[in-house]
Amino acid sequence: MKKSTWFSGCQIIIGLLVLTSQSVVAQEADLILRNGVIWTVDDANPQVESVATLDGQIIYAGSNSGVGKHIGDRTRVIDLKGKFVVPGFNDNHVHFAGTGRLLYGLNLLDVSDEQNFIARIREVHQRYAPGTWITGGDWSAYETWAAGDVAAAGRIVDPNDSYGNLFTPNKAMIDAFTADRPVLVRRFDRKVYMANNKALEMAGITKGMPDPEGVIVERDAGGEPTGILKNPVKGAVESTVLVRDEVRRHFRVMIPPASRGQQIKETLWTWEQMAQVGVTSYSDVTSGPIQLDIYRELREEGLMTARVRYRPTLEEWDDMANIGIRVGFGDEWIRLGAVKAWIDGIMGNSSARFYEPYTHNPSSRGIWRDIMFPFERSPDNPEDMQSNLERLALEADKAGIQLTVHAIGDEANGYLLDMLERIIEKNGIKDRRFRLVHAQIMQPQDIERAGKLGIVAEVQPYHCTDDMRWMEERIGHERSRGAYAFKSMWDAGVVVSFGTDSPGTNASRYYLNPMLGLYAAVTRKSMAGEPAAGWFPEERITIQQAIKAYTYNTTYAAYEEDIKGSIAVGKLADFAVLSENLLTLDPDKIKDVIVMYTVTGGKVVFERMMAQ
Repeated sequence: MKKSTWFSGCQIIIGLLVLTSQSVVAQEADLILRNGVIWTVDDANPQVESVATLDGQIIYAGSNSGVGKHIGDRTRVIDLKGKFVVPGFNDNHVHFAGTGRLLYGLNLLDVSDEQNFIARIREVHQRYAPGTWITGGDWSAYETWAAGDVAAAGRIVDPNDSYGNLFTPNKAMIDAFTADRPVLVRRFDRKVYMANNKALEMAGITKGMPDPEGVIVERDAGGEPTGILKNPVKGAVESTVLVRDEVRRHFRVMIPPASRGQQIKETLWTWEQMAQVGVTSYSDVTSGPIQLDIYRELREEGLMTARVRYRPTLEEWDDMANIGIRVGFGDEWIRLGAVKAWIDGIMGNSSARFYEPYTHNPSSRGIWRDIMFPFERSPDNPEDMQSNLERLALEADKAGIQLTVHAIGDEANGYLLDMLERIIEKNGIKDRRFRLVHAQIMQPQDIERAGKLGIVAEVQPYHCTDDMRWMEERIGHERSRGAYAFKSMWDAGVVVSFGTDSPGTNASRYYLNPMLGLYAAVTRKSMAGEPAAGWFPEERITIQQAIKAYTYNTTYAAYEEDIKGSIAVGKLADFAVLSENLLTLDPDKIKDVIVMYTVTGGKVVFERMMAQ
């Protein structure tokens, strides 16, 4: 009897082994990448030669010799020829709708001459549906501040012109080809606009008609509007400020919101641009419910090529909680469960909140955003003054929703750490992954405290490259040591996560390309390679750390590390194939690396022709 039972058991075990062997052999892959340098960001298996995928998941990550068993009649095999592979990049901070408007629409930030102005307008005119307004642009942003060059940084100002000695376009440049399309574009500072003849006629700004209230209309000798429209400004030349955007107010009622069809085109266009730079996931921080609905529609149609973590505002937390949305809600394409808030301003206009006044403006320490008010006594502790932000954050945290809060200045970051400590005291210890959004300038003691609290620093390293042009002018050399302090954060135990903050501000363009962020984090140089040793070079991190910050750490920040962020069996098949090995490349050349393939869910969503 015992012998029979033993024999039967052996039969069962052998049968299971045969079935297991057959199932492995039967796993014919959809896609195989082989003969590459594949940096997995998986500590247990950091570098492999080949990877195989099936139904959107990774089924093999190992040697070239071992991947052969997964090749079948329907398998696409890509010979990487030694190319470098990383997990798909995950951008922690994208203003997606704004990015779509800029990428599909008009970008004039780097334009300050007639030829390029005409070319950009013509390009968008040819792309847009008939009758759609062309708006925005923000011309001359980099004419005012030398783009990416510390040595050349400085304003171009004419002391006799309150509006600055800058390039100013007129309607004659574009009227010939935009006769049936209204155009209203602006300078980066909103002080000057340019309208074509169609837009002027629609607004009633014509020869013989009075200027609209508050709008300064430039006219030629015969009284014909040139298309140049100015807003009133006040103050000395060095500090002229916009009194009110009267031009925008006058035209606002005429410009319809973008149609759904236009927004869908912008969405698909932006995903194409993401695929070209290896981005397979991103967090959308400000787009609104219409964009979320478009995501759902395109997912149902099978058109998504990048995964999104969607974040509404903190004020909407109760609407989310009431329908059961918590951390991790959704699927592998669209996920919710986090909210976004803003506590202070930005460095671009010196409104970030600091403990001490600005070096260049001793009368100001920056601002608190409206969400901070009113400050009131805490019902639990009459001695405790509580901001409106904190009251909302306490309730959202209690409901199981992740908090992500914009903080730029050192006092803003310090306040949020204080607030988090009070939230932990009241709501208890749990896996919060509280995200300090931007975390641009921090005091050393707050960096250490952030590490102990398990903070995620949702930073955008290209900010460092762009802002170093004027940072020390505004907050001085010593405070600048705490700006974009990536290594100090990493060493303190902060989870450093990377992204872009695309599309940027009215003064700066933040590109979706992860290579620029990796370059900035590893070199701390401008795009022009300055300063030669790097800006506060002690805060540089390694390329391995930078890749992890742009892949696994952003995935961790979104509670998705179990399904993506590294190249390992069972995870989603999201990869970026790069032209160069980032681990051995001269760091100064990282910014020039290009993407050869992007794979999302096991499907090649971008492919660049490779040299034979």
